[in-house]
Order: sequence, then structure tokens, then C-alpha cells
Amino acid sequence: MIEPQKMEQIELFLAQEDYENAITFLERCIEENPDELNYYWYLGLAYLIQENEEQAQSVWLSILLQGNLEEIEKWTIELTDFLETKVEENISKRKLDNAKIIYEAILLINPDYKNTELLNNLIESLSYLATNLSYDTHREEAVGVYLEILSLNPDDAMFWHSLALNYYYLERYSQAQEAIQKAIELDNIFPANHQVLGLILEKKEKDTLAIEAYQQAIKQDPKFLDAYLSLGNIYLQKEQAEKTIEISKIALDIFSENVFIFQNLGVAYKSLGDLVQANLYLGYAEYFSHNHQVALKYFEEFYVAKSGDIDFYLALTQCYLRCDQPNSAIELLEKALSDFPKSISLKRMNQVILPVVYMKYEEIDFYRQRFESLLIKLIKETQTDTPEERQDIMKSLGLITNFHLAYQGKNDIKIQKQYANYIHSITQQMCPQWCQNKDFSLENSKLRIGYISCRLHSLGYLYLNWIKYCNKNNFEIYVYDLSGKDKNKLLDYHKEFEIHSDHINFISNNSELNNLCTNISADQLNILIIPEIGIDPIFNILSCLRLAPIQCTTWAHPVTSGSPNIDYFLSSDLMEPMNAEQHYSEKLVRLPNLGFSLPNLIVPNLNKQRSDFKLREDAIVYLCCQSLFKYLPQHDYIFAAIAKQSPSFQFAFLDPAHGKVVTKKFEKRLDRVFTDFGLDYREYCVFLPRTSQEEFLMLNQLTDIFLDALSWSGGFTTRDAIACGLPVVTCPGEMMRARHSYGILQMLGVTETIAKNESEYIEIAVRLGLDREWRQTIRDKVIANKDRIFEDQECIVALEAFFQEVVQKR
Repeated sequence: MIEPQKMEQIELFLAQEDYENAITFLERCIEENPDELNYYWYLGLAYLIQENEEQAQSVWLSILLQGNLEEIEKWTIELTDFLETKVEENISKRKLDNAKIIYEAILLINPDYKNTELLNNLIESLSYLATNLSYDTHREEAVGVYLEILSLNPDDAMFWHSLALNYYYLERYSQAQEAIQKAIELDNIFPANHQVLGLILEKKEKDTLAIEAYQQAIKQDPKFLDAYLSLGNIYLQKEQAEKTIEISKIALDIFSENVFIFQNLGVAYKSLGDLVQANLYLGYAEYFSHNHQVALKYFEEFYVAKSGDIDFYLALTQCYLRCDQPNSAIELLEKALSDFPKSISLKRMNQVILPVVYMKYEEIDFYRQRFESLLIKLIKETQTDTPEERQDIMKSLGLITNFHLAYQGKNDIKIQKQYANYIHSITQQMCPQWCQNKDFSLENSKLRIGYISCRLHSLGYLYLNWIKYCNKNNFEIYVYDLSGKDKNKLLDYHKEFEIHSDHINFISNNSELNNLCTNISADQLNILIIPEIGIDPIFNILSCLRLAPIQCTTWAHPVTSGSPNIDYFLSSDLMEPMNAEQHYSEKLVRLPNLGFSLPNLIVPNLNKQRSDFKLREDAIVYLCCQSLFKYLPQHDYIFAAIAKQSPSFQFAFLDPAHGKVVTKKFEKRLDRVFTDFGLDYREYCVFLPRTSQEEFLMLNQLTDIFLDALSWSGGFTTRDAIACGLPVVTCPGEMMRARHSYGILQMLGVTETIAKNESEYIEIAVRLGLDREWRQTIRDKVIANKDRIFEDQECIVALEAFFQEVVQKR
């Protein structure tokens, strides 16, 4: 055996890639102890990694050839074992070039060598490297790695396929064709091979052969989207628009919302001079790309010339709603319902119409009364007698939620219960197997807790720590991701859910309801948490089913579900008012502090200036960064009342996701109220485009004061402001959703800027603006205490105690 000190020195030389000194040191060790074989194994290894393979083999053979047959066999096994270990070490250290060289050296020493597990491990690691290089567009490096893989395993069609793709993107089309034809030889029934061959042949201007390749791909897989798109594109290039239309409509029957199919159809019809149909399909292309203003233009041009079907009316209505044109939506649906009077989908869309931004307070009552009366009418008129009616009803449930209702600042429990009971009555008829009470399965000593969401990448930030810090001795965590995002392209934050849960299921957002319920039910959960009911339509439906004995929601969307099958609302004790139970159909659970344990927030270094955000250098800047639909018209005067106190004040608002059309409506409101105060809002207010999270945190650092919205308080935005040291002015409202900042400031221990009423809110905001010393005092206190709101463990302990207690009670 090699002495420990010498072994440590050898390993150090190798780790530092100091092979010359390693060789010198090993040769000296051999002179001192020529009978220690391990010195020779290491000496050969040093030469090998130095890419002196001939010398490495010479060192090893100089030993092996000295022995008799029995010794040669024994020493060969010892050397092979030694090199195997070094392959594994280099794989674990991601030194894959070294691992491959060493593995190939084993094959030279022992031609009959076979270790499938080690080879697969090496190939898997190389494949992971090659895939990442491809994603990062390091194509040349990726090609090199794929060639290394294929030297180890030349009969794997997928690696030839990947090599071909990288050659294709490098515009080395002849090599790409050779590689993909090799893949086809190995796997002729994999449609993607023929698809890639078609792409390559197109580049080589062999269109007829390319078309045959695409057709072969579709023949092998009639649901292969890329082949349909490529075939449609090549027909367009060959000015065969009729064929593009033919193949695209076949594809559209399979992929009903694909943007690129609609684009091909729109371009094809336009090339044929049929502008009416072109506008329809180009409108759908923009609609499914969420470019609603552009889609609206195309749809309206189509509608001038021709009436639409139900799907067209629904899409055009959604565009009007996203562009905050509720009157146009109502007018359109009155016409649509005259054409299709029995359509529940059209009735539901008509019933749910609400403005994004209200121009005056009276509009709130008008639209609320309309919303509720049409809901009652919808419930009365819904029929489930025929298959067509049942299909239409389920379609209507997946169209839209009551999301904007909650932004009226009212108690929504009555309406939410009406709508949820309506869904529940439908699901009881149409999928009764998922509405039955569930028994507890306690075969496992751990309680099984499930979380289901479309928004782990955003709202998931709130409840990640519930999972991260969960006591895994007592609980087994299941996560169901319905976002439809590619699990291989997840953000680092999103991947945290994969790391900290016991089981994560990536389920297509187009998955059939029955399949989704089957997957969840099979896990025999004890508790299912649906954190954000009311944002995505699928969760309104799921909340009315019974997929676990106990079902909960949270303040990730702080509105009652109304559902008889959601048992508990997991909330924040600091945020809830005394009479909060009156706001929920669920049993309210007041978890300590904020209820959620917010992860630490890393604030980026500031590398921008105020001028980058159109902010005045000499201004006292109030950050007003809530979505504009959170600001109700009855509170607009507050901005003008604050501005009246100093011309140095400036208010920074953010454009909403809806775009400038909503911003302009909000500006009209400000113009009206500032004029009443004898002011020009444009001298005080600036509207900034939406930014990345990093830039938004820099904006926080460049402003002076955070003004909370009165009707719907800041959550993430308040957290961001505090992380950046901003004083937060808030006035808690009646509903919990108007008390987020209130709860956060209580936990922070900075209550001086909590107002009792609107007048005091204005006074605090003005004093912070005019009194630099007081503003700095509050800022210092925020900075000193900000860690109090992060990584809270008390709420997690209470949550887990609740889980245990409620299961025992049941």
C-alpha cells in the first residue's frame, strides 16, 4: 500500500493537473519502493491524462509482462479496478474528457472488458454535457462531445440524431445529412429523424425529397406537429398555398391553439387574395400569442365582412376584455347570443364581463349587480341533458374565472358560493366519481400532502418554504405542476420544488380532467392544497371535486373559493381582521405571522440611475407599483392631495400586463382628480414600462417611499420595498387582501407608517416626503428589522401541527 502522506501528495498533483511533478514524484517513489504496484498504476495514469497514451501503456506493460500467467491475470484485474475507480472519480468531478480517456485505456488493456453500468454512467454524463452545450448554442463543442459519445456507443440512433441537429445549426449540411441518415439506418420508425432529414434537404434545395421526408414523419406519427409546420412552410415557399391550407387544417384539428399553424393559414390565405380568412387566422395567431390588441384589429376586420362561430365570439370577447373595452364586449355578445341563444359558453362570458379599470365609483355597483343577476340567470338556464350541452358547459367552466370581481373591494363570499355551488352541481352530474368523500389511507406512517399549481414559478415563491422546511420524518410531499412548462427548461427557482418535494409530477395543462384526477387520486393524499383558486379556471373546477379527504386553499389568491369541497383557508393571523370568518366559506386557519414563510430576497447591486427610469433627480419619489386595477377611483384624490403639498413630489406607476390601453384609462382618472386640485398630473406622475425583477428591485432602491394601494395591498411588492429599505405607507382595509402590508409591517416592528384612515395616510405620506430626518429614521429601522419577515419557522411549525391535528380529528 502507498503511504498516506505520499498518496495525498499524488492526489494533490493530479487534482491540480500538475502532471509533470506527479510523474517526477512517482518515479522517485518507484526508485525507493519498486515492488509497490500502485505507483506504476498512478504513473501510467499521469502519462495517460497528459495525453501520452503510448508511455502510459509502456509503464503498465512493463509490469504485466514481468509476471507469469497467473500474476498477469491478477495484476490486470487490479489495474482494471484501479482505472474503473478513476473513471468514476472523474465523472463525479465532471472531468469527462479524463473519464473517457481512462475508460478507453481499460479497453486497450482488456479487450474483453465489459461494465455496462460504468459505460452508461459515462455516456449519460457526456450526454448531459452535450445537451447543455446545445441549449447554450455552443454547437462546435457539442459536436465534439457527441462524437466522443458515438465513439463509445456508435449504435445509438438518438446521439446520431442530436449530432445531425448540431451540424444543421452550424450549416454543415452534408455532415448533418450523413449523421441523420445513420440515425435512420439505426431507427427508421422514429419520426423526428425524418423531420430533421427534411430540414437538411430543404437547406440543400432538394424540396421534393424534403417533402417526402416530412410526409414520412407524419405517416409514422400523425400527431407530429413540427412535420406539419415544416410541410406547410415548404408549400408556402413553393407558392402552393392550397396545399399549405390543406395540411394546416389537418394539423389544426389536432393542435387547436397552435400559433404557427394559424400563421401559416393566415399567410396562405393572404397569398391567395382572401383577406377575410387571412384576418381570421392571423387574428388567432396573435390571440394565442397573447398579443390581444393586434388580434383585436384582425378580428374586427374579419367581423366587418363575416359573422363568426362561437369560438370566434369567445376569442374576440377575450380581446375586448384584455383591452378593457367592456361595452364593446357586451355589444358583441348580445349579437352572438342572438345567433347562438343556447350557448352556455357565450352566456358565461357575457355574465363575467367586468372592466379592468373603473372610470368612476358608480361603475363598480353597476357591473357588480350585472354580474350577480346574470349569474343567477346562467344557473337557471344551464341544461345538462344532451352530450352537446354537457360539452358546452365544461367548456364554459374553463374559459374564465371571477378574478376581477375581487378587485372591487367588496365581500365576495355570497357570489363566490353561488358560482362554486353551480360548478359543484355540474361536476356531481358529469363526473360523480370525483365528487365522493375520500377515506384516509394511513398505511404509511407519514401524512401525504399535495400541492397543485400552474404558478410555481411565481406565486409558488410564497409557499416554497412550507415544502423546503417540511419535517420529512412526518410528511411526504407531492407536487403537481400544471404549468405545461418543459421540465428540462425550468428556472432555478422552479427547480427548488423538484429538489425539496418527495414526488413532483409535470402534467400538461391540456391534460383531460379525468386523467388529471386519476393521477392525483392514485397518490392517496391525506391533504390537498390548491393555493391559488380563482386565478386559473382549472382550479375552480378542481376545488369543487373531492380528490383528498382534506382540501385547503391559501392567501396566494386571498379570496374565498366558495366551494363546499374546500375545507380550510390557510391565512395569516397578522393580516386578518377580527371578523374575518364572515369572509370565507372555508374554515379559517390563522397561521402565525404572515402564514407563509418568505424566502430571503437578494437585492442586486445598483447599476442604474434615476434617469434610466424617467425619474427626476431632485424629486421625492413615491413608488406606486401595484397593478393599476388595484387602484379604485374613490381613492385617486389621495395622490393629488399628497402632490398638493410639494412640487418636488413624483409618483412612479408601472404599466400593467394589459398594456398602454389600460394605462391611458387610468391617466384619464388622474387627470380629472389632479385638475380638481388645480394641478397637472403630468408634472407629478410617470408611468414606467414593466421590467425584469432585477430592474424592479433597482427601481425600489432609487425611490424614497412606497405607497400601498388601499383596496388591495401589496404582497410581493411590499416585500421588495422592505428588502430595499423603503418606508411603506399603508392603511388596512376591511378585507384581508387590503391588509397584507399591515401584517408585514407589524411583523417588521415598523408600525409608525400604518394609517388609521385615509386622512392619516395622506399625512404620513406627506411627512415622509417633507421630513428627511424622519424618513431616514424609518428607513434605518426597516433595514435593521427586515430579516424578521424572512425564513419564518413559527408559521411552518403551526402549519404542520394543524396538519396533524386535523387528520387526527377526522
